[in-house]
Amino acid sequence: MSMFDEIVIIYNPNSTGDGKANAEKLRDDITAASETPHVRLRETQHAGHAEQMAHEYARSNKHYALVSSSGDGGYHELVNGIIHSGATNITAGLLPSGNANDHFNAVANNTDMVTNSISGNSRSIDVIKISGVIDGKPWMRYAHSYAGIGLSPAIGQQLTKANLNIFNEKWLVAKYLFKHTHATIRIDGVKKRFSSLVFSNIDQMSKVLKLSQTSSIDDGKFEISAIAYRTKFHVLWMLLKSATVGLEERGSFNVYSFQTTKRLLIQLDGEIYKLDADSEVTVECVPESLQIIC
Repeated sequence: MSMFDEIVIIYNPNSTGDGKANAEKLRDDITAASETPHVRLRETQHAGHAEQMAHEYARSNKHYALVSSSGDGGYHELVNGIIHSGATNITAGLLPSGNANDHFNAVANNTDMVTNSISGNSRSIDVIKISGVIDGKPWMRYAHSYAGIGLSPAIGQQLTKANLNIFNEKWLVAKYLFKHTHATIRIDGVKKRFSSLVFSNIDQMSKVLKLSQTSSIDDGKFEISAIAYRTKFHVLWMLLKSATVGLEERGSFNVYSFQTTKRLLIQLDGEIYKLDADSEVTVECVPESLQIIC
């Protein structure tokens, strides 16, 4: 008997990936394996719809598994809806249907989604809370895997669109390196320049770009990986090196703050936001705040 009253598999019908096909297959596999629980498909109608769905289900007395048949971006929407709504009756699931699937690769451990959805197997994991100011208003979002500024997020966004291998990844890194510059921020009032600054609880992004080798999804901390700005050729070498040994680690933290010096792009799980100039930014680990199928 499942602990879920209903399993809802969410997909974007306009996605270029296999979201719909994977969602249909999972529904059919679960239905074939067990008479319970009830499984239904729901397609998103617009950006942010998965987040709205989570708020809708959070108001119910039933226990739901909401499975996002998507990549990291679609899952990002769902996770924010679950946490922002304060839901205690929702368990999240990710059916990898994107390109990078960074979060799934970090937590899957050969997850059998059919068996675990039927049995209700789950675990609690950390998320990363990022707060700042956008368009003059307080802004706050949650990242299930990473948040970053500078080159790595910009390049990572491009890498998730490509069919990567060790050769074309290096070419794409070199290509986008010379299209972007560093990010300048203030830390404790002192200006610092970074080509890449990433806050993460997973060990790699975009398939082959390694982050912290000490990261854990449920240790109550996030790791900082960085490349300090020097010359572009030095940064290029460090990025290429990171494909094998990882970015430079700056340690583990449960909270970290900095201030933007001008409008600044920040990437959360593949989603891009633009922080205001002179925005106070706080990055914080929220321990065991998301229940996931595992």
